[in-house]
Amino acid sequence: MVLRKDLLSLGFYKLSAFHGSNGPMNYRIESIKEEDGVDGKGKTKYKITGLRVITYPGPYNYEKTDDSLKKSKDFYPFEPETLDAITDYLNSLQ
Repeated sequence: MVLRKDLLSLGFYKLSAFHGSNGPMNYRIESIKEEDGVDGKGKTKYKITGLRVITYPGPYNYEKTDDSLKKSKDFYPFEPETLDAITDYLNSLQ
């Protein structure tokens, strides 16, 4: 069973993707970024709008698992309550 505390804080997802597992199911949670204009130096700015959950079977890690075995679902908006919904979703897959 995946617990909400297992998914860390929302701030973590601003910097990195999270990898976890529950029994035979592995998962990756990453932020969804959309372009949000250009800064004063001409560099593209991005805004985090949600989180994407990608599930895949073990035993291999995300990079070694064939893309055809991965399933993704997007969750919006990018706020703490979204992690509660992700917890419920991951537990529903068991």
